Amino acid sequence: MNEKLRHAPIGVLETSTDGEIRAANPAATTILGVTRENLVGHSVDEALPRSATGTLRDAFFDDRPLEQSIEEYFPEIGQWLEVDLLADDDGATLYVADRTHTHEQERTIDRLEQRLGRLETIDSLVATVLQKVIGASAREEVWRTICERLGATELYEFAWVGKRDLTDGRLRTVASAGSAPEMRQTIDTELGSNGRLPEQRAVETESTQVVQTIADEESIPRDVRVTAFGSGLQSCIAVPLVHGETIYGVVGVYATRQDGFSEQEVASLETLAAIAGFAVNAIKQEDLLFADNITELTIEVSDERIPFVEASAAAGVPLLLEGAVVRDDDVMVCYLRTDSKLDEMLTTLENHGATSTVRTVEAGEETPVLEVTISGGTPLTTLANWGATITDATYTAESAEIVAELPDDGDIRDAVEAVDTQFSQTDIRAKEQRRHEPETMEAFKDDLTGRLTDKQRTVLETAYLADYFMSPRGSTSEEVAQALDIAGPTVLYHLRNAQQALLDAFFEESTTTGTNR
Repeated sequence: MNEKLRHAPIGVLETSTDGEIRAANPAATTILGVTRENLVGHSVDEALPRSATGTLRDAFFDDRPLEQSIEEYFPEIGQWLEVDLLADDDGATLYVADRTHTHEQERTIDRLEQRLGRLETIDSLVATVLQKVIGASAREEVWRTICERLGATELYEFAWVGKRDLTDGRLRTVASAGSAPEMRQTIDTELGSNGRLPEQRAVETESTQVVQTIADEESIPRDVRVTAFGSGLQSCIAVPLVHGETIYGVVGVYATRQDGFSEQEVASLETLAAIAGFAVNAIKQEDLLFADNITELTIEVSDERIPFVEASAAAGVPLLLEGAVVRDDDVMVCYLRTDSKLDEMLTTLENHGATSTVRTVEAGEETPVLEVTISGGTPLTTLANWGATITDATYTAESAEIVAELPDDGDIRDAVEAVDTQFSQTDIRAKEQRRHEPETMEAFKDDLTGRLTDKQRTVLETAYLADYFMSPRGSTSEEVAQALDIAGPTVLYHLRNAQQALLDAFFEESTTTGTNR
C-alpha cells in the first residue's frame, strides 16, 4: 500500500483476487472497529461485518472480484458504510467511508416531516370536528361527531366517548367508531367491573392520560391489553370532557403506533375536548331556553363551607341572592341583599378562600347589596354548569335553599348528584313540572309599555330617533331637550328612569341565572 493510501481519511483495504486482505490503513481499522491483525491475512468473508444484504461478500465469489459501489447498513457494527470496490489483475482495492451520520440526518428529517404531516392532519381534523361540534343541536351529536371523525382518520384506529353517571361515578359508553369495534365490547365489560382504564383515571384525576405502549402498561386490565394487541392498537390517550367544574365524560383515542401521541397532538386533542365540553354546556342551556316542559327544583344544601352560609352564620341574618353572572368557567359574580350587620358579612367574605372581591354596591342602612366574586366549587356554579337557571336562593347559618329550573329530562338527577358529591348534604325540598312558554316579542313590548310613563316613552323614543345612543352621538341631551322643549336635566332624569325600566324588563327574564331584582 502506497504512502498516500496509508494516510487517506477513508478506509482502504487491498485484497487478492480470492478475497484475502493483504493490507489495511488505520482509517479502515477505525471505521470497522477492529485491529489490523484481525484484518490482514484474513478473507473478506471472515474479517468484514456482514451487511444487511451481503452484497460485498458476494463480490468475491468469482475468480475476479466484481467491481461495484454499495451503500448499505451493517447491523453487526450499527453503521451505514459506503464501499467502492475496484478490481485489477492482482486483486481489488476497497475504499470504505462511514455514512452513518448522513443517514441519521435523513432519518431525522423524515421523522420531522412525518410529524409535521401528522400535526397538519390532526389540526385539520380538530378544526373539522370543532366546526361540527359547535353546530351540534344535541349532546348525542357531539359524542357521535367526535368518534366518527377521530376513528375514521388515518392517524387513529378507534375512538370512543364515555358519559359519567353521577349516581355511581361510573362511565358508560355513549358512542364509538373505528376499525377495531371489538374494543368497545371489551371496554364495556371493564366499565361494568372494577377495571382501571386510562379513561377512568382521566375522569377521576380530571387530567389527560397518555399511554405510549399499551402492552407494557400493567395498570391497564389484561383483557383490554389483549384486545388492543389483537387489533394492532399500541398507544392511547384519554382526555376528560370538562366545562367549568363539571366533568361530562371522557374521550378515548387509540393508535396503531407506539409513542403515538406527541405533545402537540395531546394539546390539540385537549383543545378539542374543551370545546366539546363547552358545546355540551351550551346545548344544555339551549335545552332549557326552548324546552316545552321544565322542572322547578327547590334544593337545600347543608354545608358550612359555602361562603354565603358562612357569612350568614357570622352575621346572624340571612342573605338573599338578587342575581348572578357567570364570568367564566370557574368565576361567578353574585349580588346579594342583607338586612343588617354588613360589617360582619364583609369581613367573613373577604377572608373566605372562595371569594376574590367583595364590595358594597348599595350602602343603604336597611337593605344593602353586596357584590361578591366567587371562584371554585359552589352550588350555584355547579348547577349552572349542568344547564340550570337559578331563580332564587336564600342563605342562612345552616344551609342554602336554591330554586332552579332545568329541562325536563335526565339532567335533573345529574345536576342534583353533582351538587351532592361536592357538599355535605343535598336534599330535594320540592319538585314541580310545568309547561314552559317563552315570552313573545309582543308580550315583552306590552310589559315594557306598562312600565314606562308617557313622558319616559316620549323622551326615550325622541332620543332614539335623534341617534342619542349612537357612538359618536347624533344628538346631545341638550338637543333632545330642545326638540321636546323641556330642560336638559329633565331629559336625563327621564332617560335614566326609562333605561332602568327597559333593563328591568329584560334582565328579569334574561340574566345568566334568571334571578329577579
